Amino acid sequence: MFFQLNRTIKQQKQLGFTLLELLVVIALLAIVAGVVITAYDGVKEQGRADATKFEMAELRKALLQFRRDSGSNDFPTIGAYDCATLSNDAVIFDTANGLADNWPASAPSAQANQTDWEDWCASTANFWMLFTNPKDDPNTNAIEEGEWDPDTHRGWNGPYLQNKSVLVSDSGIDGIPSVKTPYDTPYFLVDLSNDNSAAIVSMGADDDFVVFLLR
Repeated sequence: MFFQLNRTIKQQKQLGFTLLELLVVIALLAIVAGVVITAYDGVKEQGRADATKFEMAELRKALLQFRRDSGSNDFPTIGAYDCATLSNDAVIFDTANGLADNWPASAPSAQANQTDWEDWCASTANFWMLFTNPKDDPNTNAIEEGEWDPDTHRGWNGPYLQNKSVLVSDSGIDGIPSVKTPYDTPYFLVDLSNDNSAAIVSMGADDDFVVFLLR
């Protein structure tokens, strides 16, 4: 009987895993999980990078179309769309808050503080001119006020972007209508007055992306 009891206990022990075996299994599972997570993060990051490059190509198309339609070869905030000139137009429009009715409500009042308005307008994160006509006088329907002229094919013929803008803060300026990247940061328009270096810039997780507009 004593012999049989020991034999039964030994057989029962052999039915389970030893502590060492369990530790080996757990270690293998941890390694597999780490590999899967790393691979997923790599795929996710590549997906965001690809989406950013696609969006930047679309932004480039929109900006070049804006430039062609203007008839002046000017990008937003440059030349005919200079922020100081538009600020004076805002005063001429003489609306309740010193802005044209179609301009973003987040814009500072040009009549109250012209410097704040110009800084807001000139922000490199500001895309508002691609969403609304910055030269449209709400007091008239005249074509010369920036409306699209079907005869000359000149004027503002937007919106040039279909996705909605979002309000961001940049360099201490709030309420800027911008477009966000897949990394949840704004796109930036830099050196628009320089044909050789005018570009769209995106800040990625590890790398920045740059698309030149006229190259």
